[in-house]
Amino acid sequence: MATPTSPKRGLVLVADDDPVMRLLMLEMLAQVGLDAVEAEDGLQAVACYQRLTPDLLLLDVDMPGMDGFAVCREIRRMETQSTVPIIMVTGGDELESVTLAYEAGATDFVSKPINWPILGHRVLYVLRASDAITRLRIADAHHRAVLAAIPDTFFRMNKEGYYLDYEQGHEASSVFASEQCVGRHLNQVLPDDIAQHMLEQVQTVLDTQHIRSLDYELPIPGAAARVRQGEHAVPAPVRHFEARLVATGPDEVLGLVRDISERKRTEEQIRRLAYCDSLTGIPNRQAFLETLEAELVRSRKGNKKFAVLFMDLDAFKRINDTLGHDVGDHLLKAVSERLRETTRPSDLVSRTEVGSNNLARLGGDEFTILIPDLERVENALNVAHRVKEAMRRPFLLDTHEIFVTASIGISLYPEDGEDCNSLLKYADTAMYHAKNCGKNNAKLYSSSLTMQIMSHVQLEVGLRKALQNDELYLLYQPQIDVSSAQIVGVEALVRWRHPERGIISPTEFIPLAEETGLIVPIGEWVLRTACQQAMAWQQMGQRPVRVAVNLSAKQFKDENLTQIVLSTLHETGLPAELLELELTEGTLMDDARATMVTLEQLRGIGVYLSIDDFGTGYSSMNYLKRFDVRALKIDRSFISGLPQDSENAAITRAIIAMAHGLKMAVVAEGVETGAQLVLLEQFGCDMAQGYYLGHPSPPESIHLMLGQQFALNGVMSGDSGRSMKSAQI
Repeated sequence: MATPTSPKRGLVLVADDDPVMRLLMLEMLAQVGLDAVEAEDGLQAVACYQRLTPDLLLLDVDMPGMDGFAVCREIRRMETQSTVPIIMVTGGDELESVTLAYEAGATDFVSKPINWPILGHRVLYVLRASDAITRLRIADAHHRAVLAAIPDTFFRMNKEGYYLDYEQGHEASSVFASEQCVGRHLNQVLPDDIAQHMLEQVQTVLDTQHIRSLDYELPIPGAAARVRQGEHAVPAPVRHFEARLVATGPDEVLGLVRDISERKRTEEQIRRLAYCDSLTGIPNRQAFLETLEAELVRSRKGNKKFAVLFMDLDAFKRINDTLGHDVGDHLLKAVSERLRETTRPSDLVSRTEVGSNNLARLGGDEFTILIPDLERVENALNVAHRVKEAMRRPFLLDTHEIFVTASIGISLYPEDGEDCNSLLKYADTAMYHAKNCGKNNAKLYSSSLTMQIMSHVQLEVGLRKALQNDELYLLYQPQIDVSSAQIVGVEALVRWRHPERGIISPTEFIPLAEETGLIVPIGEWVLRTACQQAMAWQQMGQRPVRVAVNLSAKQFKDENLTQIVLSTLHETGLPAELLELELTEGTLMDDARATMVTLEQLRGIGVYLSIDDFGTGYSSMNYLKRFDVRALKIDRSFISGLPQDSENAAITRAIIAMAHGLKMAVVAEGVETGAQLVLLEQFGCDMAQGYYLGHPSPPESIHLMLGQQFALNGVMSGDSGRSMKSAQI
């Protein structure tokens, strides 16, 4: 059975030329649990030390050949790292022997006669002390290694602010050397403001006994005070430091100084990523919101006013769609740079210091500008005018010369709102009002605009539900052949019966449908419903009548238009020649090449094509001839002044003559008097429609009108005055 290992016993070298003394010492050491080896003289003692490396030496002073003092000096000479404890045994208490023992490097001494019971414990005490010193030496070496590995600077400082010690780390980029700091006051080393702040922190640490820290920056030695880059002067490069202070006594602190310049650069890069628009380099939405929030606090305390400008480029989507997103991105960069130049402090009418975050890109083509310390509303309008004029100048991008305009909305603090969201929302509302007023405008927000916007939103929500809830319906206005007074067609007109507001005018909801894109599903519904009704009249025994349906620009550009028309005719059974599709001049001229393709497809189906509201657009006579449509509808604005307005009469006659020359039929819209109808007949107009000939009516009324064709013929065949008052429908 194995016995447990006993702890290591210390090894003591006993050197004495007296064998009795050696024996007594060996016995004494054994009693306290120590092992021992003997040496008869000094030379043996040195040899044993080299061979055995004992933990302690007991050396007699008087030995032949080499006395104890010489042995002690030789052993100390041979030592490289650790120092073995040496107890000198002297022949008396004379001061000279004790002095010589310590000078030779002895750890302790014992005088003869020896107190043997005490000697063993004294040896144990010296061994423990030596062991403690060895551990302290190792710990100190470790600590020094740790400090050498830390790239930070340490200092000790008293409560008055004087450096007591200063140790610079091996990689520290401190701008001071040790000799510049030790014994000197903070004010002699650091700038006054930093020194004052650090001294306050030192006092706080001593009072609270809690760790505190402070950040500060110092210019790099040798760098110029300011460096010029282009036209702008920028601050000289600096280093950033963090000092952590901890109390090491009632009147003293230890400081650790770390160079955090790299961290600051990383933080700045992160801040730029978080607060700068990646495309243009100017502040983004988040940065602007924080700037706006800070301005709210400042203006509230100082009882100041400020303005928020919300700018949006007009028709920016068209540039992206036609020239590509790369050109669009270059344009946004150029716009940002021009805005930066326009909103410099020297250019602002309010003459206030504008920070870098007062201009921002919220996203897309939306930009905001903050004008602080506003004295008069006119100042905000003047800035908006400067911005608007700056945008009107052409932008030269590669091979493209691009012209854009901007619409700007303005909200004011505190008149329009007292929080960020309200001010931005109201500026946005005013911007949309500026667009609705013709674009390239700047408008101030007013509370009535919110009511308009809310009404607009509610109307849009209702319109989206109108198709689902069967709130839309069609009325039909007859088209009369002028020479025979026969009903040759009807125009389908969509109406909306709102569950709360009642009948809503098409002039109100059709533009909204165009704006929101709802015109496409509404147009498909109108097409299908009108074709179904035309077939229903035929099935009720009436003679076939052509039904006219207006096509919006969005419908006409739909690549599925031809298929939709074919499917509708197939589903309803209506012959293609009984469907008339009306298009405006603007729709036809928007993309003449694509228009020709679509018209060719529709003509291939066999539908009847006409140009609505003719004379109000910008048709080219060359294109008009190539479009090869069947009819022109003269806009009601030319008919309303007849017969008194001679200019309108001349235009109307010219349109009719031109259309006939191109082998097109002519329809006059908005006929409201018999005199107008008589004049149109004299001009050779083919067809007419208007309140005089028939109001927009439900299908049942049109059914009755078709049944009264013979009666209408009788009235139309009367005297040459053609008074049709008795035949009004």
